[in-house]
Amino acid sequence: MSTEQTSIPKVLFLTGSDSIGREKAKEKYRDSLFGLYPDISEEKYDSSVESFESFIERIITPSLFQNTRLFIIRHAQNVPTKEIEKLSPILDSEIPDAFVFIEWDTPNKRGRQTKTIAQLLGVKKRAKEKPELFRFLEFDRPPDYKMAEWLTNQVPLLFDRTIAKQAAQDLVDLVGNELDKLYSELQKIDIHLPEKAPINQEVITTITGASRTVNPFELAKALAQKNVSRVLELIDALYNQNVSTTACLNTLFKYYWNLFKIRAYAHGNRKNIEAYRRARYSEQMKIAHTIGVETTIMAPSDSEKKAYPIMILSGIIDQALKYRYTHFKTIFTHIKDFDRGVKTGGVKPTKEAFEQLCYRIVRVAQLEEKGAA
Repeated sequence: MSTEQTSIPKVLFLTGSDSIGREKAKEKYRDSLFGLYPDISEEKYDSSVESFESFIERIITPSLFQNTRLFIIRHAQNVPTKEIEKLSPILDSEIPDAFVFIEWDTPNKRGRQTKTIAQLLGVKKRAKEKPELFRFLEFDRPPDYKMAEWLTNQVPLLFDRTIAKQAAQDLVDLVGNELDKLYSELQKIDIHLPEKAPINQEVITTITGASRTVNPFELAKALAQKNVSRVLELIDALYNQNVSTTACLNTLFKYYWNLFKIRAYAHGNRKNIEAYRRARYSEQMKIAHTIGVETTIMAPSDSEKKAYPIMILSGIIDQALKYRYTHFKTIFTHIKDFDRGVKTGGVKPTKEAFEQLCYRIVRVAQLEEKGAA
């Protein structure tokens, strides 16, 4: 195939489980093509309208009416192998007036059909030997612990701007690991920023942090981390959202009760805790799952992968080990007294009163030393 003096390849291969990223990349290349060739015609393969053989034959048939054409083959994994084989020699042909997008989904558990597509079409070899003609883009969703690193590679590809790993981690911490939410937030950031401007921590705090809804769980986590400035920010946000004080108290109690259970577990299982701290990701996740199940924070039926967000990413194990038993007793007393005061009318659930409660919790160790806990 010949090519124009442009960075757009003649043939674009797209695959992977991240269907959102895959679609955005395809749209980006498609928009670039329409920018270069405003009169380009777009033809999508539809098995209910014509055979696959007939469709790909039109790729190598010169157009009588349009100078440039875009052929799109979606869900190529559904095309029989014998039909896919017929596409390979066509990709080797000289087609000066056509571009081709070929897309297929994540393989099934056996992975046969998707591997066959890549092998039969020589996808990786073509992209390596003739990058000006062929491009292969894989969009596999990464494991949660690699999400920030993965974003540093995806953002330049999809938004033509960079993002540092720490900024990417901040975004994940604020939004979570769901790809649709991450992409939605990145689009919002992209709209607000000048062209090519990098995405940094300040931008994420200003745009994402200012607009998102917070919840009592985040407050409990900030308290356990003893991050006073973050605690105050979250209290402001929660009261601005009119979140129930009772809901906040229930969440704080449940969170600290889980910390207490982990602390009690650690007392009788020091070696397991030490092994957890030394272990690498896969082994650490196994130990975290054991801790989660034995403390009833996780159910026995929960998968080991679920231990990552619940036990590891949350930092709940390390947080628990920073408290003494006396600290927990004091914290539970403060929460219980505040709750009783609100319900009996002795305490008004104002923001200032709740800030005082949180201050006592986050400074429990220092106050206990001074005899003022």
